[in-house]
Amino acid sequence: MGIGTITVFSSLVVILSTTALMPLLGVNFQIYDLSIWDEPVATNFLAIRSATFASLAFFIVNYLRNKRPLSSVAPLLAFCNFLVFFGAAIMVKRAQFEAIPWLVLCLCVALSVFLYRENKAQIGVIFRDSW
Repeated sequence: MGIGTITVFSSLVVILSTTALMPLLGVNFQIYDLSIWDEPVATNFLAIRSATFASLAFFIVNYLRNKRPLSSVAPLLAFCNFLVFFGAAIMVKRAQFEAIPWLVLCLCVALSVFLYRENKAQIGVIFRDSW
């Protein structure tokens, strides 16, 4: 892997991670126009955006470490886990305790558990005949 690739991907990790974490501090960083603002944005939008950017940064770091996802379920699992984390963190920070968003978050937790089990099962199938 060349130094240019490492530089570009490392820069992406910094930008994507910063963009994912800034809503937890109460501000938004917009990549496309390089602006920082604190206008109110829908919680579900912020949670999905943060989860997406965190998932991308996670897989870029794995790529730089020469680690590949062992199954096709791994990206879905990573996204669900980040969605649960950022969704809960942003809703707690904004003191949003309505029942429906938390019910949806609980469904995402259930989906995450299901995907975790499927990921473990798929890894077992991939490496069954490897030795």
